[in-house]
Amino acid sequence: MIVMPACSSGWIWHCLARETGRIGHLYSPGDQRGPWPWMPYALDNGAFSCWNQKNNAFDENKWIGKETAWRNMIMWADSAPIKPLWAIVPDVPGNSKETIMRWHKYAPDVLASRIMLALAVQDGMTPAAVRQMEIQPDVIAVGGSTEWKWNSIEMWTKEFSRVHLLRCNSPTKLDYLESLGVESCDGTGWNRGDRTQTQGLEEWCRSRATSRNDPIWPHCSRAAADKKQMVFA
Repeated sequence: MIVMPACSSGWIWHCLARETGRIGHLYSPGDQRGPWPWMPYALDNGAFSCWNQKNNAFDENKWIGKETAWRNMIMWADSAPIKPLWAIVPDVPGNSKETIMRWHKYAPDVLASRIMLALAVQDGMTPAAVRQMEIQPDVIAVGGSTEWKWNSIEMWTKEFSRVHLLRCNSPTKLDYLESLGVESCDGTGWNRGDRTQTQGLEEWCRSRATSRNDPIWPHCSRAAADKKQMVFA
């Protein structure tokens, strides 16, 4: 299993990625960078920031701005020399019906970009409902409310071979997830100042390390980057 400190690419994560092979990235729209061969990455869609978890309300106006950034990120990944592991198709957190509707709307666009599809399953979704979809996901990303997510993770790992858990920031949960066969998990809290979290993740990575030997020099450049350039041929 790999852990993806979401949108965080400081030196500590590069060190742990190269030394242990247990760290990756989950990029939100507009935060993509690299990519680097020692750092496997996947693509989020930005929908979570449009969701008010307390009242389970989704702000469609916020999503309008996120959608353009999401499409630009998909184009960036399609052109990148290192492809993402998968991309989460736009969803509506906490709403299974709306998530399925968005899957039918956006999944063909990701499929056309030759990127594997991840479905963010929400409260009330079942494996049977997923299997009835015309376009099948390559990866199940278990999201939704915190309680439902943790109560249903075992069900999803029993039914699907590739499972990612969204929003995990607890080092004490990592062994449990790996024992279930979870492929990866992500979280934004691994490097926000709580040393217990950061220390716990580092110790977990080092306890099951497989080092990487990818050369660093091809990824070093003194040339100034053009911030307006979206892709590189």
